[in-house]
Amino acid sequence: MAIAALERGDSGAALAALARAADAAGAHPELLRLQGLALLQQGQVAQALASLRGAALRWPEDALVTCQLGAALAQGGDMVAAHAAFARSVLLDPALVDGWYNLGHASDVLDDTAGACAAFARVLALQPEHLPARVQHAEMLKMLGDLAEAERELRRVLERDRESVSAWVALSNLKTFHPSADELSALLALQASGRVPEMRRIDFEFALASFLENAGRYAQAYELFVAANAAKRRGLRWDAAAVSALVDRIIDAFANLPAVDESSTRGRGVIFFVGMPRSGSTLAEQIVSSHPQVQGGGERNEVVQVLHAESQRRRQPFPDWVGDAEDADWARLGEDFLARCAGWRDQRPGFSNKTLTNWQSVGAIRRMLPAATIVHCRREPLEMLWSCYKHNFGQAQVFTFDLDELVAFWRDCERAMSAWTQQWPRAIQQLDHEALLADPEPRIRELLAACGLDFDPACLAFHANTRDVRTSSASQVRQPLRRDLAVAQRYGDLLDPLRRRIQSRANVQGIAAAPVSSVRPRMD
Repeated sequence: MAIAALERGDSGAALAALARAADAAGAHPELLRLQGLALLQQGQVAQALASLRGAALRWPEDALVTCQLGAALAQGGDMVAAHAAFARSVLLDPALVDGWYNLGHASDVLDDTAGACAAFARVLALQPEHLPARVQHAEMLKMLGDLAEAERELRRVLERDRESVSAWVALSNLKTFHPSADELSALLALQASGRVPEMRRIDFEFALASFLENAGRYAQAYELFVAANAAKRRGLRWDAAAVSALVDRIIDAFANLPAVDESSTRGRGVIFFVGMPRSGSTLAEQIVSSHPQVQGGGERNEVVQVLHAESQRRRQPFPDWVGDAEDADWARLGEDFLARCAGWRDQRPGFSNKTLTNWQSVGAIRRMLPAATIVHCRREPLEMLWSCYKHNFGQAQVFTFDLDELVAFWRDCERAMSAWTQQWPRAIQQLDHEALLADPEPRIRELLAACGLDFDPACLAFHANTRDVRTSSASQVRQPLRRDLAVAQRYGDLLDPLRRRIQSRANVQGIAAAPVSSVRPRMD
């Protein structure tokens, strides 16, 4: 009775039935297990954990109980413990499909792409028709650079389910895939049919708009991008004015502080890539991390962690305490940052951090790590902002789904970076994406020199770098440089609303409408 109630999602009835059974049988492990699942359905994670831990204590060799305890730990936010539970569950039962599948997801969350890929592969070895695992396996293959096999995996999904939204979305994210005319017609028919699940409609429309763009059907693509962005924005919270006010406070907090100790070596070898999304930052990090002395760190949050911990210690939000911090405080915070990075670093002397929104924290980074290199990645604004708008960032970049908010955020970034560059012109390097595409080797040599690195030929062959890349540009940096990727101009006057916003913001703020000395690739 309790199991049937759980299967139909009636956790209240399940708990009532389990309570009656417990009165007769006591705290039997199976009753505790089912009680834990019912409590999870109700979102009562702490109580569910207590029940499942009780079941695991009585049945320590039960793989299913261990796996479900892992699911409760994951729902409670302890992904490290969840990963350990999933790993133990498949040791107890190597044929437990759910254990391998959950282990794959936990490994992915913990940035172990190779481990996740292996776990999803085990699911498919046990259950080849497990389509969600095949989609996830393809995603891991993409991050690891095996784009051809990723596409083959997604094609296998579509052989079984031609309307798999997950597979079509994943194919659109590969960037190398272009549907045939028949496939595109079928996708348009699917959109019109109403068969796309409502919870996946926005994802599907972003993917379909990308396919339409690739097919040169720019008016249809534009209309669908606008609709998908509007639908996405309705479900998000974002206050552009509050963000701009915070940026003002941050700039002001660092404006009149004593000079940074330029003789300090703290942070030497650390390279921060900052700027806007879709500015070429993943490419820049891929190039630098191809150097034998640099480990690519990707998007990491140690800077935010350090500043948040200090704010908690002082009981003041950042940047309110900045004026009270002394050199010794900044040195302590810098050492804290380096200590937090030690757990994932290898033996290479240098490493990078590509958390783009660190542009808000450059003032703090300069004082914590005076010897670090800061690279501001810039791209022609229309191309960059349009690329942001047409990319479905999910919950990661919530300012991208409205043109006014997107341009306001770009304005804040440019304004802050202008202030930081005026303070520390020699410490902040400007990297222009268009100039890099137009003349790669000289720009790469300049970038390496700015990072304190000797030239290495491996940086020219960055696409051969097999490191884990976990950003939306993962597939693009696996290919040699191309100059034909700019598409904004092909939309013609459809993008005039965005052009007007860019020009208006630029005029008000004194922002250059294009990066200095940018070279636009020729469009044949």
